[in-house]
Amino acid sequence: MPDAPEYTPYSIYVLEPHADWATAENGYIPIEALAERVYGKAYNSLRGCQRDDEHIGNDSVKLYEFTSDDDYFEALDAFDDVKMYMGRDSRTGESVIKTGMTAVDYWLSIRVADENTPATVEANPPRTQDLEGAVFEDRFFADRAFSLSLGLILADLIRRGEIPRGDYLFRHWW
Repeated sequence: MPDAPEYTPYSIYVLEPHADWATAENGYIPIEALAERVYGKAYNSLRGCQRDDEHIGNDSVKLYEFTSDDDYFEALDAFDDVKMYMGRDSRTGESVIKTGMTAVDYWLSIRVADENTPATVEANPPRTQDLEGAVFEDRFFADRAFSLSLGLILADLIRRGEIPRGDYLFRHWW
């Protein structure tokens, strides 16, 4: 059939945020398990999903495509060149911007209180408060305070050799 369309096959990796049975071998990667292994800290899938697209609803999916060098390097540039807004200096009235710190550095600096480390910030700190190194009373408030874009996490994981470059379908449901 000379008029038949030609299709280029390609793989889509599904990042299942809540599936314990998912493995890289069967094409399903549990994003929380991957983040915990790489960063030593769990990634909150709900916040991440909303961070990338605040209008994305429950029981929905979002496709991240890093198939070309341009897509991949653009995501890495966004990851590496970020200037973190650290709050407002009440003395000068100016915004404080920190360079040389990635979103991952900032995310990893936030902790949850335990027996040895008391909480240092209130449950719902104002948006102008610098949360670098903040210790929250529990995980819920720490996750609400700051979350990373899943697209940036994917770019960093690809750079680290944890996952292959390609198309990633992020499934989200509650």
